[in-house]
Amino acid sequence: MDPLYFDPRWLIVIASASLSFAVLSPMVAARKLYYFASSLPHAALFAVVLGYPLSVAFGGDPSIWALVVGVPLSYLVMYLVQRGIEEDIATAVFVSFTVSASVAAIYFVLTHYTVQTSLWSYILGDPLLVSWGDTVYSVVVMVVSLAITLPFYREQVLIGFDRDFVESSGIKTKLYDYLIITALTFASIGFLKIVGFVIEHVMLLLPASIALNMSRSSLQALGVAIAASVVASIAGLFLAIILDFAPSSAIGFILLAGYIISLTYGVKK
Repeated sequence: MDPLYFDPRWLIVIASASLSFAVLSPMVAARKLYYFASSLPHAALFAVVLGYPLSVAFGGDPSIWALVVGVPLSYLVMYLVQRGIEEDIATAVFVSFTVSASVAAIYFVLTHYTVQTSLWSYILGDPLLVSWGDTVYSVVVMVVSLAITLPFYREQVLIGFDRDFVESSGIKTKLYDYLIITALTFASIGFLKIVGFVIEHVMLLLPASIALNMSRSSLQALGVAIAASVVASIAGLFLAIILDFAPSSAIGFILLAGYIISLTYGVKK
């Protein structure tokens, strides 16, 4: 790749993904949804793979079908929790199903269809291969994800700290449960092709981990998470272009370095 060549689409999709995950990350930490968030890339992979045969059978874009499949699937966890099953157990059931289903779906698609898009792009991620259609799609995913989470950041944090108090105040916590699950699933599926199955775990979890070491308040944590994610993503993109390196891997290493630095120079609790 020519290091002097730069396509604005690369920056747009990376910025969209990093901003979305950065806003979601502190909410994941506050709501203690680490296990569920780390399981979502499995569900996202299953949804995007299944979206291809659905688009062939019924028409439409595979990305839209992936959202149609993936978002309701994530509600399974909340349904099990509301039936009295512990959240960790419900998530374990969810992971077991989505991992098994992903393998089955990949095998089915590879053996029955001529796949026009490499499934490896969903595993490894590559923002350098996006089209303008992918770019617009990424911006839409970002806008939707932020619209259903950012205005309710305070409520999500409060629910995470003291759910009983929030419920006694008359706030419908179940609505916020579904909002954050919808946003997490929406972002995980929408950005899978850009950042990849593997690095999505990192981008969902590490910004908040860095913010917790560097912040004294929930609002400050949000700002630190956004700064860490966006800076790491843009720096990783340019580093990958210059060194002919995998962008997702570069982003992951930079976020990891940021976490190590935050451990050393973070706010003393």
